[in-house]
Amino acid sequence: MPTEKKAQARRPRSLKPAPAAEACGTCDGSGETTTTVRVGRKRREIGATQSGLCPTCLGAGSA
Repeated sequence: MPTEKKAQARRPRSLKPAPAAEACGTCDGSGETTTTVRVGRKRREIGATQSGLCPTCLGAGSA
């Protein structure tokens, strides 16, 4: 009578820590940038600013 083989128990996989994401240098990790509003044909600047997505990280905050 042949002996039955035991099923091998699986060892749990050790989780490696995720690498820390670097903060974007353009938006300092906020995901938004501000630009001065320009108007007119000569593109003069007025006293207002507008915010939008960071073009480097696309709003994620990490580069």
